[in-house]
Amino acid sequence: MKRIMTAVAAAALAIGFAPQAFAANTQVMWTGANGAPVSGTPGVAAGDTLHFVLGKFPSGHGLYAYEAVQPAAGTRPTQTSAAIPALTMWISADPTAPSHPTQVLAFTIDNGNAWGADCAHQQCGLWFQYDHTNVADKSEDQFVPFTFIAAPLASGTAPTGANPAPVTLAIPADTLAVTANGVALVENVPGSITYRTPLTFAAKTGSGVVVTLKSYTPDLCPVNGLVVDALKGTGVCDIAVISTGDAMHAPKTAHFPLMLSPATQSLTTTTAAVKVGKSVALTSTTAFGEKITYKSSSKNCSVSGAAVKGLKAGSCTINATAPGTANYGALKASVLVTVKK
Repeated sequence: MKRIMTAVAAAALAIGFAPQAFAANTQVMWTGANGAPVSGTPGVAAGDTLHFVLGKFPSGHGLYAYEAVQPAAGTRPTQTSAAIPALTMWISADPTAPSHPTQVLAFTIDNGNAWGADCAHQQCGLWFQYDHTNVADKSEDQFVPFTFIAAPLASGTAPTGANPAPVTLAIPADTLAVTANGVALVENVPGSITYRTPLTFAAKTGSGVVVTLKSYTPDLCPVNGLVVDALKGTGVCDIAVISTGDAMHAPKTAHFPLMLSPATQSLTTTTAAVKVGKSVALTSTTAFGEKITYKSSSKNCSVSGAAVKGLKAGSCTINATAPGTANYGALKASVLVTVKK
């Protein structure tokens, strides 16, 4: 049976792969349950099963496969199903592995809600990386997308509700020109937002109506009116700009993904002046509450805590450092102090 599956996989892989290029050596191709190749990006609803085969599987190590939200280029995803056993897959030649690289593999998809995502509004797919035997090696990291669709109503089933839905005229959707802090955004194209550095959205609509904002990732990027903040330094946010339209324009909802990035800590004061024998106080903490450590690199002044004392006329450089976190980088800066007689 394995020999048959290997032949099916080889034939499928000769035809083509999921339409996204990766540096990973392993090749992934969507198929039917029988291993027959499927062209294009598959559309799936929650509960559907994706089938695929693998080519050029790495020797000596296995792979993990998870459902995930597409990460920023060069990074591993922060939203994945890795913590849910039913939504993970270990693929290995190891006899104890539940899935083997010579098989037609099957992965059951969910909507992402169980692991903090929303595949109806975020780009989801399968994420592949080396397994526990080589987890630090990122050379096999790759994201293979699928299209998430709402499950259709069963044939002959009427929409829920006592009254039938009203018939609406086919009018064009409203148009949106959206900016964030004055920079134009493009629908469905990732923008960026820095930790605790709010973005103010503005939108011009063809209908002239005022838009509203909705965050589909409020734990990462809450919305207050037209202002979006970032509560973490990594991840992906999904912000929707919504127009209700008017008599000539149908409602429009546009999604603007935002890649989160860490903030940079800096000093509010980079120069100071002090008289010989006197002291001047420098800022003791960063804007994020981290304690600043000061050290003098000159004999013209000394440092005690955040206080600089002038020893003799001239200038001295005070080096400032503070620790960082995943949300903001470490501080490394300097203060130029002028010591006067």
